[in-house]
Amino acid sequence: MLLEKIDNLDIFRPKMDSTKETLHAIATFAVDISPAFPYVNAELGGWDYDQTNQVLLLKLADGKWITLHPRKIAIRGARDMEEAKALLAWIQTQINDIYARRAAITPRYVSQAGLKVIEILRLLPMTNCKACGYAACMAYAAALREGEIRLEDCPPLWEDKFREKQVKLQAYLESFGWRALDAE
Repeated sequence: MLLEKIDNLDIFRPKMDSTKETLHAIATFAVDISPAFPYVNAELGGWDYDQTNQVLLLKLADGKWITLHPRKIAIRGARDMEEAKALLAWIQTQINDIYARRAAITPRYVSQAGLKVIEILRLLPMTNCKACGYAACMAYAAALREGEIRLEDCPPLWEDKFREKQVKLQAYLESFGWRALDAE
């Protein structure tokens, strides 16, 4: 087990705006968990991975973020203390499980943050049909980059005449380890 013990957990309201309803948490520990980062990035679809500085940012649904540092985990956007503790327990379990299975996982050193909205837009049908729920393909492309929507939410993309674009877009997204926030 890589991360057995959390030495300290500090849960607090954001210092810049203490009126916020969400909480932040910082957990510290003695062990260096950075060897797990490329595997966690591959398995959980890390939003941004800075290999040089050993920082992995995980974007979760509902405005929650978990940032992994070698000896620290930062959680942003918890509703209450129980959720902050549950998120910490979840990521600790994920780190340990993924690290234990690392031999069967292809590590990923790229991140979704490198995706370009303009490249996504270029590979869309550009019908501005609104079938996806957005007013224009540009808005859909931005939401897709953020993982807020799925490829399947663009009906024209699945038409035969746009098959080549769909295949290229899927390959582009996969090259960055893209995944929708609600994907398993």
